[in-house]
Amino acid sequence: MIILIFAVIIITLKVVVLCIFKTLLLTNKLDMKNFTLITLLLLFALPSFGQLKVDGLFRTRMAMQHGYRNPIAKDIDPLFAADQRSRIILNYKKEKYEIRFTLQDARVWGAEDMYNATGLQRSSYALGVYEAWVELKLSEFSKLRIGRQEWRYNASRLLSHRGWWTTGLSYDALLYKYHNKSKGLFFDLGISYNNDMKSGTGGYVNAFPDRLKTVSFLNLKKNIGQKFNATLNVVLSGRQDDVLESALYMKSTEGIILNYNMNKKKEAGIFGSLSAYYQHGTQALKNGGNSKVSAYMLDIQLGYRTNNEKLSVSMGMELLSGHDQSNTDSIYKNETHTFDLLYGGCHPYYGGQMDYFVTPANTMNGGLMDPYLRTKFKINKKNSIQFNMFLPMLATNVNTKRLDASGNPVLFDKFLGVGADLCYFRNISKDVKFKIAASFFNMSNSYREMRGFLTFDTNNAITDDNSGVQYMIYTMLTITPSFFDSSKKK
Repeated sequence: MIILIFAVIIITLKVVVLCIFKTLLLTNKLDMKNFTLITLLLLFALPSFGQLKVDGLFRTRMAMQHGYRNPIAKDIDPLFAADQRSRIILNYKKEKYEIRFTLQDARVWGAEDMYNATGLQRSSYALGVYEAWVELKLSEFSKLRIGRQEWRYNASRLLSHRGWWTTGLSYDALLYKYHNKSKGLFFDLGISYNNDMKSGTGGYVNAFPDRLKTVSFLNLKKNIGQKFNATLNVVLSGRQDDVLESALYMKSTEGIILNYNMNKKKEAGIFGSLSAYYQHGTQALKNGGNSKVSAYMLDIQLGYRTNNEKLSVSMGMELLSGHDQSNTDSIYKNETHTFDLLYGGCHPYYGGQMDYFVTPANTMNGGLMDPYLRTKFKINKKNSIQFNMFLPMLATNVNTKRLDASGNPVLFDKFLGVGADLCYFRNISKDVKFKIAASFFNMSNSYREMRGFLTFDTNNAITDDNSGVQYMIYTMLTITPSFFDSSKKK
């Protein structure tokens, strides 16, 4: 009871600071001076006894891209832009609880909406609270985390912090954890529900209908021996009807994940993984209504690494189900068969870092089959190189807008192109890391047609190709300083 009362006091103090923060934000008075003031208030709001740690994260990324996410025509000039993520991370830890509060400023250089004729001032929307949670220790192995937090599970296939985004991704949620390392048993249960308090009717209110109304999960992992583990993952997600707010459509995604030797990074040998997910329930449709869901995802990977991970080579395949337009069965046609990646981390997967196939619309709901090759070579302790290649294909039959001589729709060829990512990593020091990467995608004629770059004559022969070379080159500098740690006494 004392712990709960104390937690309430801490939360109240945080709420007061957040109110100050919100007032400054709404009145456009949130500058660096007030930002520092908030940080100091947070420090003094915590008791002087216990372990306090103050960290930072500063990430700057500069990119030149021609067709990132959406392929563009050859006569369009490449775009150069820079973005920045800055965080102050406060951690306070005692025997019975732990608190984290992360303030974040995420911006694209030059995109500030507050400026004058002589220069930029700041952005009214860039600064916010990325994390704010209290974690109570319930027993030796179990904890309860309350508040805004990151979720990262199972290679980020369905739940991720989406680190590629400048803003990242966090969840307003409850998280119960039972982690018993001695028995190799890990159980996580997360519950997240989004509602706008403006309505007093008691109905479902979602200020942003496009996002998920609720997402909850259960993750049960068991280590079997030293080199194998198995995981059961269940994610329950719900989305509101676009028209009828009181209608909430739920679907469930169940997955089994098997990993071999993935945790023995310094030993030479074979490693592999197998993930299989099935998705079912009810899917909300645009402009109202719903449909039944029957979809699946599969990922299989097999590789070999040398001692100390000097060299790592693996091959695999990802499969996202889609809607087969050649299937005329009435029940099949009225169902949704494209797999929903929910809040998964898409950037490392699905055709490479050009991010062409991270939503069902990118393949006209035809799904994706993506064989890949991944290699990583560690030059020395500070330098490494990574090369990945992808061969994305349609998983099902998709119709073009063209007709054959018999008047039937012409199907797209399933091969979509070749993607390649080349990355160089440099660990300048423990808290300073540098990365430079180049990503390319060579579209097949099928994908060129799908994205509208090809024109055809009446005999279905290509008459014009307006597609260009699609690429992205970027650098990223990440600095993670530790400003203060009370546990380190000089």
